[in-house]
Amino acid sequence: MDSVGRARGRGRANLFNLSSPRPGAFANAAAPASSFTTASSASSVLTSTTPTEKQPATSTGTTFEPISSTTKSTADKPRRGNAPVIMTAPRGKGVEHLVSDFAGLSTGERQTGSGRGTPWSNTGLPKTKPTHIEDKRGIRKGYQMIIIVANYIRILSKPSWQLFQYHIDFNPEEMVVQRKMRREMVKFYYKLNINSISLLFQVLQHKNILKDVAFDGTTLYSFEYIGDERTFQCQHTVTGDPIEMRLRLTAKNSPDSPNFFHLANLIVRKLLELSGLRLIGRNYYQFDRKVDLERYRLTLFPGFLTNVNIYEGSLMINVDLSHKVLNKTTVFNRLQDIFTQFVDFKRAQDEATKELVGQVGSDLNRYQLKIEDTTQPLLISKPSKKDRRAGQTGPLMLIPELCCVTGISDVMRSDFQFMKELANHTHIGPMARFDKLNEFCHDIQNNQEARDELKKWEISLDTGLVEFDGRLLESEQILYANRSIRYKHDDADWSREGRSLKHISCKNLKNWIVFYPSSLRELGDELINALHQVCLPFGMEVEYPNVIQLPNDRPETYLSVLPEKIQKNTDLVLCVLPNNRKDRYDALKKYMCLDNPVPSQMVLAKTISKKNQLMSVATKIGIQLNAKLGGEIWGVTIPSKTLMVIGMDSYHDSKRKGASVGAFVASTNVTCTRFYSRVIYNRTAQELMDGLQQCMRDSLKEYHRVNNTLPEKIVLYRDGVSDGQLAIVAEHELPQIIDTFPKIMPGYQPKLAVVIVKKKGNARFFAKMGSTSMANPPPGTIIDHTVTNAEWYDFYLISQCARQGTVAPTHYNVIWDRTNFKVDHMQRLTFKLTHLYYNWPGTIRVPAVCQYAHKLAFLVGQSLHQDFNPELADRLFYL
Repeated sequence: MDSVGRARGRGRANLFNLSSPRPGAFANAAAPASSFTTASSASSVLTSTTPTEKQPATSTGTTFEPISSTTKSTADKPRRGNAPVIMTAPRGKGVEHLVSDFAGLSTGERQTGSGRGTPWSNTGLPKTKPTHIEDKRGIRKGYQMIIIVANYIRILSKPSWQLFQYHIDFNPEEMVVQRKMRREMVKFYYKLNINSISLLFQVLQHKNILKDVAFDGTTLYSFEYIGDERTFQCQHTVTGDPIEMRLRLTAKNSPDSPNFFHLANLIVRKLLELSGLRLIGRNYYQFDRKVDLERYRLTLFPGFLTNVNIYEGSLMINVDLSHKVLNKTTVFNRLQDIFTQFVDFKRAQDEATKELVGQVGSDLNRYQLKIEDTTQPLLISKPSKKDRRAGQTGPLMLIPELCCVTGISDVMRSDFQFMKELANHTHIGPMARFDKLNEFCHDIQNNQEARDELKKWEISLDTGLVEFDGRLLESEQILYANRSIRYKHDDADWSREGRSLKHISCKNLKNWIVFYPSSLRELGDELINALHQVCLPFGMEVEYPNVIQLPNDRPETYLSVLPEKIQKNTDLVLCVLPNNRKDRYDALKKYMCLDNPVPSQMVLAKTISKKNQLMSVATKIGIQLNAKLGGEIWGVTIPSKTLMVIGMDSYHDSKRKGASVGAFVASTNVTCTRFYSRVIYNRTAQELMDGLQQCMRDSLKEYHRVNNTLPEKIVLYRDGVSDGQLAIVAEHELPQIIDTFPKIMPGYQPKLAVVIVKKKGNARFFAKMGSTSMANPPPGTIIDHTVTNAEWYDFYLISQCARQGTVAPTHYNVIWDRTNFKVDHMQRLTFKLTHLYYNWPGTIRVPAVCQYAHKLAFLVGQSLHQDFNPELADRLFYL
């Protein structure tokens, strides 16, 4: 945390006893070999003392009685590798009774996620299902059921073979860095005749060829025993240089082995090859169906991504569509375009640096291409880790003419017409996506080579996608001050009805300032008049602002006027900007979030330039202004009256290398419509833990200030966590949070639930309409069986309406739950919270507190680069 945050924490030490918190709650130690079991190669064991009697939670009207805490310890660095982790009880007064609960939280085997290594399997992930949850499916009675088709294919038969697993090394390694080239070299060997003098074929004299091999570039599986260790001499497939290939036996696997997931993924990838698809990066694509976008010098390849895993006891293949964009623009072409576009040479240099740094692909001089322009500047590239291992310590000099730009640049993303044309090919509707996935199934079933490959491995696949029942939650009532409304279930949008309704709590605009360049005077005046009209139905009193006309739109011009115009009683600053220059936006936000804290609103001239849309735009801006001032716009019915909900998300700082911004947003009233926000700047896990405790303390203090009581139940939604990081949350973040509560007040132990929110995933669901038609499932669709994890208390929720393409579900994994909420109550609460995001009068993909945390982390990581002024913490200034 920066100096502002620390000063703020010290100022509250008398009330909250902010003596140095104990950084770690668990102590790690190695376990004896006997603790390994066949079910899990690493388990979590909790040693404990006799638990003490649980203290009652606080009730309404309770006052704070700060206590002292002198407990200090150091946090051990999380153990890496396969050794089990033995946890001691989380220390701290009042948490002893949770020892037995932690014993049931198995974090499983710690793995490392690698795109080129063994893919994740559910068997190696933490088993986080709470012990009291016997059936994670919500009740069906009273809910509408819909037929769901998911992009999963069942693997029907279970093989009975034994497989030898080998690890392969190449020497020199730097000559065979590409996985494709490694596979070609192995393929070359096992297609040779037995007359080869290689030791490999001396072992296999009874075979004409070395067959039935699966290889991913590092690990080789074979039905044949080649030996414990073997070394072979071979040649580079391109240069002919001698290369040594070493094989080392690492395991003997049966279909029950966890490594079967790795092998099954290799088999599926082989099926894609046999179906005519070609590998680009990590996925397979259909070259015969490529789409050329010549206007933009791009080629689009459609393809598939696959993953094999166990879902609720069934082995299934998750398959989804993927698209690869190949940019044919060379760096030399792009440099010419940029220097032609800008007259100012220095600005052209800056623009080229901004756009191209980090976007350059590989130098192609190894193919002996002819250089057309011998005067072009060279590109300097720092050597990667692989380059340094190969002996390349100095910078690499690349030729722009022979380097291609990778992916899609920010300039292209800002081109509306380009993104629209690209979306026509990549945003595929549910019916078209279902047809392509069904075609994928049929292609494998009808391909003789693919059928032979499956037969060889004693595997058979289902002929179609998996089908099951889903549950539909009813639409929510949206509560305004003067009435409530219920939206249409299909679109989950109440913007039309809400624009004339009074907000629950309104903040007036009496002392506010509007800045705009003199060239935008007309647009600025029209916006002021429109805001005055649209804010009256909201219940806001809007006085005429102090209007400041600027001679130009330079950042320094704004910053020279702001200090003398912003007073202590200024409610808000609104700036009309001619364009979205980042340096100007960052400078304005830094001043008004750090130096002189005041809510601010930036409005682009093009946003308000269309007169027929001005009132609609002004309505959205007016809602934002009320929210930024601390007002409450609308609400939903929250059954629990002593509940706090928290959202956490993270973002990597764009300037401070290695630093991450963790945003923490907590509700502070019973209706979950007011919020308190903090950020955590961290480079290490220890800094994150310390900051997490500080955020929790400050949020609980704010809740107590507003309600004169502490919350009895807390539900924390943790976004930005991958499956591979679940163990970190379970082993470190969760104990830190629990350890904070008794330090707030003696005996304070709220009922806590921690829910991991995952937006990125490959699961897709279709609502079956009739016998053949498919559509996006409506908002409120719950999937809590068949394709979920048997070891988790998890569910999928589709809360938003997708007007283009196929809707993407959000995955929720409840890793800790002591709230006593029923399963369907937890699901319904999550759906309710997706209605409370004030930037959009409709439902969104995640609970509102998560989206608020994302917006805050993005603002700090992209523009502020340090903690904001705490005077803004109780307002949504970052919307």
